[in-house]
Amino acid sequence: MSNNLGGLRPLVRVRPALAAALALALPVLAWLPSLARAGASDTVSTEVATETETKPVARPPGEAAAPKPPTGPIAPRPVANAARRQGVVTIDGALDEPAWAAAPVHGDFWQRAPDEGRPPQQRTEFRVLYDDAALYVGLRAHDSQAGLIRALLTRRDIESSSDWLSVAIDSYRDRRTAFEFMVNPAGVQRDVLHFNDVEQDPSWDAVWESRARVDAGGWTAELRIPYSQVRFPRSRDHVWGLQIARVVQRTHEIDTWSPWPREAGQDVSLYGSVVGIRDIGPPRRVELLPYALLGADLYRPDHGDPLLDGHDAVTGLGLDAKIGLGSNFTLSGTVNPDFGQVEADPSEVNLSAQESFFPEKRPFFVEGTDIFRFSLGQGDGSGSVETLFYTRRIGASPHDTGFDYGDFADQPDATTIYGAAKVSGKTPGGWSVGLLDAVTAQEDARIATDGEDGQRRLIIEPLTNYAIARVRKDLREGRTSVGAAITSVHRSLEGTKLDWLHDQAYTAGVEGSHRFWDEKYTADLRLASSWVHGSPEAIDRTQSSSVHYYQRPDADHLDYDPTRTSLAGAALLWSIGKSAGGHWRWAVGADSRTPGFEANDLGFQRGADYYTQWLWTQYREDKPGDVLRDFGLNLNLWRMWDTSPRHLTTGGNVNGWFDLLSYWGGGGGIGYDHNVQDPGGLRGGPLLRRDGQLSAWLNAFSDSRRPVSAQLSASAFDGVAGSRGFNVGPSLVVQARSNLDLAIGPSLTAQVIDNQWVDELTDAMGEPHYLMARIRQVTTALTLRANYTYSPALSMQLYAQPFVGAGRYAEYKEVVSPQASDYADRFDVVQAGEFFDDTDGNRTVDQDGDGVPDFTFELPDFNLRELRTNLVVRWEYRPGSALFLIWSHGRTSESPDGRYLLADDLAHLADEPGEHVVLAKLNYWFGL
Repeated sequence: MSNNLGGLRPLVRVRPALAAALALALPVLAWLPSLARAGASDTVSTEVATETETKPVARPPGEAAAPKPPTGPIAPRPVANAARRQGVVTIDGALDEPAWAAAPVHGDFWQRAPDEGRPPQQRTEFRVLYDDAALYVGLRAHDSQAGLIRALLTRRDIESSSDWLSVAIDSYRDRRTAFEFMVNPAGVQRDVLHFNDVEQDPSWDAVWESRARVDAGGWTAELRIPYSQVRFPRSRDHVWGLQIARVVQRTHEIDTWSPWPREAGQDVSLYGSVVGIRDIGPPRRVELLPYALLGADLYRPDHGDPLLDGHDAVTGLGLDAKIGLGSNFTLSGTVNPDFGQVEADPSEVNLSAQESFFPEKRPFFVEGTDIFRFSLGQGDGSGSVETLFYTRRIGASPHDTGFDYGDFADQPDATTIYGAAKVSGKTPGGWSVGLLDAVTAQEDARIATDGEDGQRRLIIEPLTNYAIARVRKDLREGRTSVGAAITSVHRSLEGTKLDWLHDQAYTAGVEGSHRFWDEKYTADLRLASSWVHGSPEAIDRTQSSSVHYYQRPDADHLDYDPTRTSLAGAALLWSIGKSAGGHWRWAVGADSRTPGFEANDLGFQRGADYYTQWLWTQYREDKPGDVLRDFGLNLNLWRMWDTSPRHLTTGGNVNGWFDLLSYWGGGGGIGYDHNVQDPGGLRGGPLLRRDGQLSAWLNAFSDSRRPVSAQLSASAFDGVAGSRGFNVGPSLVVQARSNLDLAIGPSLTAQVIDNQWVDELTDAMGEPHYLMARIRQVTTALTLRANYTYSPALSMQLYAQPFVGAGRYAEYKEVVSPQASDYADRFDVVQAGEFFDDTDGNRTVDQDGDGVPDFTFELPDFNLRELRTNLVVRWEYRPGSALFLIWSHGRTSESPDGRYLLADDLAHLADEPGEHVVLAKLNYWFGL
């Protein structure tokens, strides 16, 4: 139900050189009409003069206010008046203090959904007070059926199927950034940071107070928002952007105070204003959050392991700090950060050459993503995870492993972060600035070899410094922005055996985005470059990696040099299109990388040496009809070349979504990939000709307001030579009580791939042999979640995921003619009688029968079984301060059988002893 590109890359045939010129020219041409209309600077006097003040009007409870239909981006926006607090206000959810009676009442809300523009079915009112330390907002949600108000009790920051009231404040008044504070009738808090007008960061956490009450006439909420949790410049008179929203869950109604049409490609820029806040200044803003950690790690060591005894103490002390630097910037720092309450990554079997992406979950790094992000992707599919700054590089698992040097190793699972600090903020002139620096430790492993006395120490990760600098400038009230980013990685490799790592790595990027023609059209341009340095071995590993494959024997356009000590490259992305307004939307763009572009030291990148052009168009209907509430249909086309230029891929798909009036809905699509050439199919060998593949997918969901709701996602593909597969993932959520929800999500993936990569082997003459096979792979998983909330401050969360995967290989085949037009002619299948297996799981091939082995390889059949479980009890005993009790359990079982026998696999998993980690973590928030 979105208007994004869906990660799909589309088709317009333009030569790369011409496309580069268009990438620079088209956005500039598109900007010219709007740049000519650029107005004066954003000042208080201009804003007050152009916005219409709304006077409070007394109405009986439940009587609807007349809607205020928008007339476009420059339509007058509502204005609320704040009053200085006179007298005590107790945050208890009751608006009964005399101070509230002195504040103006504001209402006249506008229905955004389900019937856009119609009067809300229930009246909503709010009042705003302020003092020298905080902003107070009192809200009254009238409801003629108060007994039907949904008040689900969950832990903080959970987006539940409940009624909600929210207050969003654009205190910068840049029309791009806002701090949103939400509360539901049970008193549960959520907070979200809005940035770039339409993007959100739900991981942002603030320290604020709120209470809610339900009565016979509806429900009320009181919010106290300290100035330390928002940012604003020094001024005698303040004008802040303001949006008040209400969700009535039983009717799926969304009402907003300032009109927010669904077809608009804007959010923060459509806020109204709150005026009357005078004679306040930014606070000192010093926040300290020290923590103490105590626990134990219990496990069963391998038989005869001289290094591990089965139990380790876990202790830790650390500190997170936030210090205001003037009125606009914040210094955030962490010393010895702990991430003990973070949920484990899901299990997976990755048989591709590409690295798996896992989202960031650590609190210090997820906060402030609005400033530091520099995306290298377009759309929200697999490409959209590519970025110059991937925070999980910091504190990741060590690059080397001690098991490569001995039978037993005692080594850390993650690299210690000595400390990290970031400075971020925004100036009154529209400059956003972010600086981040982190230092990770040198990590050692203790190594022992079976049958030998003593142990050795081995450095498996060097002392490393990571840094990023980010700047962005907003123009034309946020409708235009330009920015830049620089990242660096420095590793101290002297005295280590890690010379195969880069000792230096840098990336830099510039970007520009522009909304024009009544905010309905968008142009975007991004240019990035990279430079890495290291020993010849390090740069050779980079050239030969799955991102580049410089060593391909038929890649004449690639300058493979195993003696070079540095590598440089660049990336260019551009797009232009209609992103809002009316039934039709469209966009066209390109994504290109030079062969040497390398961002993986601190970023995340999957490929280089390509040029992709794409086209996307959409038809959508946002107004409810007789059956459908809304729907949309997308067409995507794309084409890809390498930089020689050689045509690699052409493809396209049609997909769509729909929502029924019953609040059920779904979507799906069908696509075709005509893979002409695959540069990575032979993992550094010559180009492999590919045949087309048809794919389809669907999803469906039921009404989330019901005690039991369900979702279903499924996909399938069909290729040549019997290659086919499917994935199905249903999920069920049970709202057992208002404070207890249970979720279960099984998944099943089954596929047959006729040309799965196995290995590159070398015969006695030094000639390479590229081996592939037919694999039958089955993967099952079951995700279980249970959340029990005693109060908004005390909750318990259980997460468990058993996982079983198996893959069995057959019909091994050597690639003999990778460019043959007929599929069967590309391979020479190893027949029965041409090989023999030994007891160690190795297969030796002698195809000509002369008694001289052609090559030997290890049979790759596998069974992988894992269980990951977390139990977290969280008690926020005072605002910002919490006690965590954590139990984490994991177990892994592996075997080379390859058959999928679920009962046997689960039995093997149950027999594994596993590892238990028990922790208690206490932190205390100081606001100074």
